[in-house]
Amino acid sequence: MALQDALDRYFDGWNRGDGRAVVASLTPDGTYEDPTTGGPLTGDALVASVDAVAAGFPDLSFDVVSTATTSDSSVVVQWMMRGTNTGPLPGGPATGGTIALPGVDLIDYDPGTDRLAKVVGYFDTATMLRQLGLQAHVTPNDMDGITFGYGVRIDSGREAVPGAFTVTWIEIDDEHHDHLRNATMAIVFEQLGREAGYLGSFLASVGRRKYTFSAWTDLESAKAALRGGAHADAMREARNAGFGANARGVTSFWTAAQMNGIFHPGPGKSFDLSELGGQWL
Repeated sequence: MALQDALDRYFDGWNRGDGRAVVASLTPDGTYEDPTTGGPLTGDALVASVDAVAAGFPDLSFDVVSTATTSDSSVVVQWMMRGTNTGPLPGGPATGGTIALPGVDLIDYDPGTDRLAKVVGYFDTATMLRQLGLQAHVTPNDMDGITFGYGVRIDSGREAVPGAFTVTWIEIDDEHHDHLRNATMAIVFEQLGREAGYLGSFLASVGRRKYTFSAWTDLESAKAALRGGAHADAMREARNAGFGANARGVTSFWTAAQMNGIFHPGPGKSFDLSELGGQWL
């Protein structure tokens, strides 16, 4: 019964979205880990992790499906996690997706303290992402001189040959990534709402460095668009450490020296740039 009581206290903490209650159900040096934690968590780090999950899923619940004791001090618990993502996620805003995610915990119990000593959770992260309506992209491990990341392409639908490009990169620590992404998307949506000038962007994130490449009809349109509004707000934040004390970056304007026609396989398969149809980046 003591083991079952300890399990009840642990899952009750999760079901109440109470990080401190979860930690209190563990021994003083007790740990929790799952595929998303990057290793074992304990103390304040575990409190923050549980509270973040609860913030993302305010209706979070864990239904225990089965319990199998493997010794006097260990147990395997099969559970179903349920909830709707209406709060922020570590990687972005709420998706509104509802999950019914099966998983298993391997748990060590300490009879001396009547608390759980170690919890290792297993679940399929691909299933979780799919249920949330997110895509999972797998990249190779980084190598010497080569860092992998991900990109986003934005097409305004405006068909014009670009006369200028802007290139921006900023290096920030991970904890400021969400803030920078929100500021960048505010800039992009502002430009999409303009009547002319902006043709599209390519955004890339590689390690600490975040890139924005944008195409414009002409240099003056680019300068005018970025002189105020959301871009000016972001620049003020950057200069005042709004993206962290370790942030640094570059903004720049470029004009094209040469633009060749569209190429296709085979001899003579080249077309005028006007037929490109907005597919610049």
